[in-house]
Amino acid sequence: MRCLRSRSRAFSALVVWMAVIFAFSSIPGGSPSSDMPLLMLFERKGAHVFEFLILFLLAYNAFRLTFPKETFRFLGTLAVSFSLLYAFSDETHQLFVPGREGKLSDVGIDVAGIVLGACAVYVLFGRWNFRSIRKKQSRVNPL
Repeated sequence: MRCLRSRSRAFSALVVWMAVIFAFSSIPGGSPSSDMPLLMLFERKGAHVFEFLILFLLAYNAFRLTFPKETFRFLGTLAVSFSLLYAFSDETHQLFVPGREGKLSDVGIDVAGIVLGACAVYVLFGRWNFRSIRKKQSRVNPL
C-alpha cells in the first residue's frame, strides 16, 4: 500500500473500489441461486467476501490517513461502520436491478469479508500500534 500513503490517493482508491462493487451489482441476474450449481454459488458468495474485505482495507487506510492521531479501535469502528453501510446500500441497489434481489443474508456474507479485513488489520498493524502507544505513554507518564 505504499502508493496509497497520500490521503487523496487513498480516498480515490476507495471510491474506485466502491464503483467496481456498484458495477458488479448492476449486472442483471440470471437464474435464482436455488437453481445454481454449488460451485458457482460458492464463487458468488466468495466474491461478496472478497469485495468487502478489500473495501474495509481501503476504508481503514483512508481513515487512518485522515485521522492519524486516532486509535486503532476508533479507525476500525469507523471503517466497519462505513463498509456495513455500503453493504446495505449495495443490497438496496440490487432491488432495482432486473433479475437481482437484495438479500439480508448477502449482507451477512459481506460482514464476513469486513470481519476478515478487520482481523487482518488487527493482526498486521493493531498489535504494533498498541505496543508503540504503550511505549510512548510509559515515557510520558512514568507510573
